[in-house]
Amino acid sequence: MTAIDWKTVSAAVAGPNKAERGCQDAVAVRRVRVGARDALVIALADGAGSAAFGGDAARLIVRTLAGLAVSRLRHRLRSSRRQTLWDLQDMALAFQRAREAVTLVAQTRGDALRDWGSTGLLAVVTEDAAVLAQLGDGAICLRHAGVWTCPIWPDLDGYVNVTTFVTHAHAPLQTHMGPPADALLLVSDGLQPLALDYRSGQPHAPFCQGVIAELGKSTDGRKLRRDLTAWLGSDAIRARSDDDISLAMALLSERVM
Repeated sequence: MTAIDWKTVSAAVAGPNKAERGCQDAVAVRRVRVGARDALVIALADGAGSAAFGGDAARLIVRTLAGLAVSRLRHRLRSSRRQTLWDLQDMALAFQRAREAVTLVAQTRGDALRDWGSTGLLAVVTEDAAVLAQLGDGAICLRHAGVWTCPIWPDLDGYVNVTTFVTHAHAPLQTHMGPPADALLLVSDGLQPLALDYRSGQPHAPFCQGVIAELGKSTDGRKLRRDLTAWLGSDAIRARSDDDISLAMALLSERVM
């Protein structure tokens, strides 16, 4: 019997001028497996540099998005009834809950909501589909049938370094539902210049394929995470961006049971 399996790694590093506040990006990668059935959840958020509690907001958003997805997927994977494991309505609910969670904390503390600004990205890959949602910048790149695509183009609100946040009440949630992917990359906006080709409106395939290949070759997850963290903070990357940087990636493989 053959079952799917995922290799994953993620890391987030602070920009060189942000040591005092620390990294304001947050990432969560979760596997949900029930028997031979499997689902993957990746959430990423980038706290606004201008927001006093942007990093706290990013961590809360990631925890809320991933937590709701894992809970619902685990329940549905255990069910014997055939059903859609995750869809666009689930995405809308997840982001609604994330907005409510951040709003509640800000109100309880007496903070202005603008001080809790953060983007939010969520990818859920099941046996039937890849479902994506995004508020703000950053990017979700996926590979299907050997081709890299970016189904949701980053929201820059028409300007460089200006975007929408989960806390914006009327910000439109960008969503996509398509065939299952066999590889994914989620990046914060600090890596957008490397991950995306702005002229073609598509992912920069050599970058995506290069980092996924490293994941595929790795047999030591801890070493890979250390190497990824070091690479994200390297001079080669910092020459392109001084922002906080986060990257999460996943590669589908098979295992025999």
